[in-house]
Amino acid sequence: MYDRFDLEEEIMNIWQTEDDLDAITHRIMEDPDPIPNKEIANLIISVSKIHDLRCQKLYDVFEKMVHDNCFTNKETPLDYRGVPLVE
Repeated sequence: MYDRFDLEEEIMNIWQTEDDLDAITHRIMEDPDPIPNKEIANLIISVSKIHDLRCQKLYDVFEKMVHDNCFTNKETPLDYRGVPLVE
């Protein structure tokens, strides 16, 4: 069973794509040896595929949490973060 920390972790993993693209950009712009266009295309395609896998995993965690009613609490009303509302 997943919890909100698992969901948060998967959301944070999505941001790894930016770091991947930064590494590719650094290689293209800073390396004195030119990188062939075909290699650039392969790198970008790979990052795209990895990003898709990360998004799918995030969605799978979210879907499982919805299925397990992780976002509801019948006894105590919760705010948008899942924190109990206190009166």
